[in-house]
Amino acid sequence: MYLSAEIGVLQISADNGQECMPDVVWKTFFGCYGIRFVRRYATYRYFRRQGWVVRSGLHCGVDFMLYRDGPEYYHSSAAVRIVSKGSKRDASAFIALNRELNSIKKTLIEVIVVVPEDCNIQSIDSIHCISVMHSSALTWKTSDDR
Repeated sequence: MYLSAEIGVLQISADNGQECMPDVVWKTFFGCYGIRFVRRYATYRYFRRQGWVVRSGLHCGVDFMLYRDGPEYYHSSAAVRIVSKGSKRDASAFIALNRELNSIKKTLIEVIVVVPEDCNIQSIDSIHCISVMHSSALTWKTSDDR
């Protein structure tokens, strides 16, 4: 989706060979995944525009992993988890995830995607009214600070 809509280097075709425009692809994905697709796409787009290489974070229990120049050059620098605004989060799960990521030298970045009430998220144009906020979680080791 990003390569087609944002950069224009990919053509997506239907089964009959006809080119699908980005707005049609957006509606298809939105129809299948709803707001989850919108949040993931907005987060992916945000970090790509910041210069990061974004890959799946499934193997670490997060939404995305961020690489400086790509997985073939460096290990990932951070793990990204998308959380819902105002949702209750389990402190034990957060601490466990943060400790696990810290043990493999990754920073946990929690992202909240803010979608205004008047934004029609069924349209690809909605991406321009959506904002992404993030915060990082670091673990301080007393043994490292002697």
